Order: sequence, then structure tokens, then C-alpha cells
Amino acid sequence: MKPSTFFYNIGQGFKGVFRNRVMTTASILVLMACMVLVGTFYLVIDTINLNFQKIQNLNVIEVMLQKDYDTEKVKYIGEQLAEICDESHIIDWSMNMWDRETEQVPKHENFKYISSDEHLEIMLETYNEDWIKEIFSHNEFHGNHEGENDGVGNAVYDNPLRASYRMTFINLSDFDEVTRVKNRIDEIAFVDESGVKTDAILTEDIKDNIELYGNVMSIKNTLYVVGLWLMAIFLLISLFVIMNTIKLGLSARENEIKFMRLCGATKHFIRMPFVVEGVIIGVFSAAASFGIEFYVYDYLLKDIISSATGTTGALGIEAAEFVTYAPLLAIAFLAIGLFAGVIASGISMKKFLKT
Repeated sequence: MKPSTFFYNIGQGFKGVFRNRVMTTASILVLMACMVLVGTFYLVIDTINLNFQKIQNLNVIEVMLQKDYDTEKVKYIGEQLAEICDESHIIDWSMNMWDRETEQVPKHENFKYISSDEHLEIMLETYNEDWIKEIFSHNEFHGNHEGENDGVGNAVYDNPLRASYRMTFINLSDFDEVTRVKNRIDEIAFVDESGVKTDAILTEDIKDNIELYGNVMSIKNTLYVVGLWLMAIFLLISLFVIMNTIKLGLSARENEIKFMRLCGATKHFIRMPFVVEGVIIGVFSAAASFGIEFYVYDYLLKDIISSATGTTGALGIEAAEFVTYAPLLAIAFLAIGLFAGVIASGISMKKFLKT
């Protein structure tokens, strides 16, 4: 393409944009609404994912054991739990497989027994000792580094914590299967010599975040579906409005186009100014949408999240900086704008370029 032809097409494209100001403005506004909605839904969903991944033990079920259970009962419960997980195929047994014949209790990366002493060690490493004492009554927790010790300077504690089995699943994508596993765990029972069954695990001793996972996944999937539908609807409306904008320009230049055809002008030469017009609408819409999205995220969404949950504490929700999303949003908005502009221009030109 010659430079003169290139600049001619650019000039005619801009003339077309300003010739139909009202329809051009309508096209830009509808296309911007489409992009901003899509961008906002994406940012909300990604923020949910970001904080979802931070929730500890999300893909874990922990079964707390009674303190009076002996080794035989502990091992029996472990075998029952392992059998349930085996049949459900939701645990990766490929790492550090434990020998059920020789091990008294399971030792495995994704399925392990945690003693009460191990629980206490974890708590002491995580929290202040004085704070722990405040949680438990004096009868449950006693001993300190200045008083009672084992003779070598280590504290002696009357440990109030219980042992547990912790099962870490591959993932929670199969939510229904994990729920079935939890229900089967609740049915584990001891059977005495006379055949009488006694519950081995109380319902309240099964700790998990499965319900939280299900609720958040439901919200996320709903937002995802709603976002896709809104994007599709607004994109179709955008195409329709841009097509009508281009058609107005075609109607205004219909005689000129016919004359150009009679003079031997190619379809490509006639089409390009209108394609450029569509591209200008798309690019301007993308740029404006990007600026609005920055404002919506940095000054609205983040403030709403902060005021609703607090910026610190256990309920604090983290929101990434806008710069994290900027490259992807810029490319996505530009792609949507160019797609809408070029497709709408192409469809509008078909009737005028029939041979």
C-alpha cells in the first residue's frame, strides 16, 4: 500500500467517525460498557481466586481422635480412613507410601497421623506461650520455662490437645465425591465381640472447609456465567450499533462509492476507510475502557473490599495491584475493540460491494 493511500484511508476513517457523531458516540458507549463489565467480572473472580488459594487446609479433612483411644483403636481408624480414600481415588498415594502391616500409625505426605504432642509443638511455634495459656484453663495446660521442666530446661505440659488424622486431597474439583468421603468417615464405628457398634468418630470431630469451598465455588461459577452472558449480549449490541454507524456513512457516500466502482476502484480500496472507521471506534473504546477499569478497580472495588473486611486480620482480603492485570486487560480490550470494529465494518460493507 502506498503511503498516500494509507493516509487517505486514515483520513477518511476519521471523517466517517466525526460525520456520524451521535451513532459513533453510541457505538463507543455500548462497546465500553461491554469491556468494563467483562473486565470487572474478571477482576472480581481473580480476586476471589487469589484469596481462595491463601485459605489454609482448604483441601484437607482432619479427623480429631478421642484422648482415651489406645494405639489399636487409632490404627483401626487409620486403616478405615485409608480404605475410604483408596476407594474414592481422591488422594495421591505415590509419595512415601506407608506400610499398613508394619506401621502402627500412618506416615504419608497426604495421609498422616498427627499426635497431640505434634499439635502442641506446632501451636507453640506459631503462637506465644502466654497466649496459649490464656486459651486453656489451668487444669488443661500448665508448666512453663521458669517453673516445671524435664530437668534439661524444656517445659513440661499437660497437653490438652488431641491427636488427629489429616487427609490432603489432590484437589476439590470433585466436590460431590469429597462430600461422600466425609459422610463415610462419619459412619466409621468400633465393633465389640458381641457385635455392638460404637461410633468411633463424632460428627463434630470432623474438621473441614468443604462447605466454604462449595459456597465460594458456587459464587465464582455464577459470576463467571453471568459475566460471559453479559459480554455476549453487549458484544452483539456493540456489533449492531457499529454496523448501523457504518451503514449511515455508506448511505451518505453511496453515490460516491458507485462512482468509484465505475472508475475501477477495487473493493479493498473502497472498504478500507470504513474498516479504519470501525477500528478507530474499537481502539478508542478500548483505551477509554482501560482508564475507567483502572478507576473502578483502584478507587471502588479495592475500597469496597477494604471497608467490608478490613485490611488486616483474619478476615482481611488481599487485592492485587492494578498493574498486575494491566497488560492482560489492555490486550483483551484491544482485541475486543478490533474484533467488534472490523467484523461490524465487514458485515456492513457486504451489500455495497456485491459484484
